[in-house]
Amino acid sequence: MPGVSGHVALITGGSRGIGRGISLRLAHGGAKIAINYYQNENTAQETLDQIRSLGGEGIAFRADVSKKDQVKRMFEYIQENFGLVDILVNNAGEGQLRSKSTTIVDEEMWDRLYQVNIKGVFLCCAHALPMMIEKQWGRIINISSTAAITGGSSGSHYAATKGAIIPYSKALARDYASQGITVNVVAPGKIETDLFHSTITPEAIPQLIKKIPVGRLGQPADIAESVFFFASEEAGFVTGQVMVVAGGYA
Repeated sequence: MPGVSGHVALITGGSRGIGRGISLRLAHGGAKIAINYYQNENTAQETLDQIRSLGGEGIAFRADVSKKDQVKRMFEYIQENFGLVDILVNNAGEGQLRSKSTTIVDEEMWDRLYQVNIKGVFLCCAHALPMMIEKQWGRIINISSTAAITGGSSGSHYAATKGAIIPYSKALARDYASQGITVNVVAPGKIETDLFHSTITPEAIPQLIKKIPVGRLGQPADIAESVFFFASEEAGFVTGQVMVVAGGYA
């Protein structure tokens, strides 16, 4: 099956957690992988090593996706090394600022979430779309959250920025469908990553799992499989959709 073989995929925030899972799954499917990371070069290198151990090709580029000039250089670097990006996974997001009351969310905190979670998606789409239009084929998968649908437990500021991804993606899907480009959303629930464990005590996890109908936390591989489907050749008739991957939690 064609899957993603031969395509060039950029995964923002692709060096760890959900992003690493997506990077490895697309690499296993035969895509050339460009990993974007913001801070930790070591985790990016670890992910590249894993990609290469699968027989895949990968490169990494450090960039703040909220900065236009850095995003521009990142796409230029990928084009120089791999060619035109035709699969874009907007996974990078700011999520450390949790459970803050609206009355104590300061402007700086709000702006940072907006810049990464919304502006970062916009900038990467704006640079990827001309490449996809040139190829008359493209897949954009934007990572949102169940908080976008339910309000979640991470604060209204986080839910608002993740929520904006959904109508933005639906609008893009309509605008570019005639040019062979699909745009879809994956909304993860409670996924077991380093970030997850940094925001919850071990004692609270069993009670949380009781609220998830399938009886377990999600894994990065669960999200990666959903992204892989949307990114594949076979998903060309699916666009403007939101896939909630939460074990029935949302």
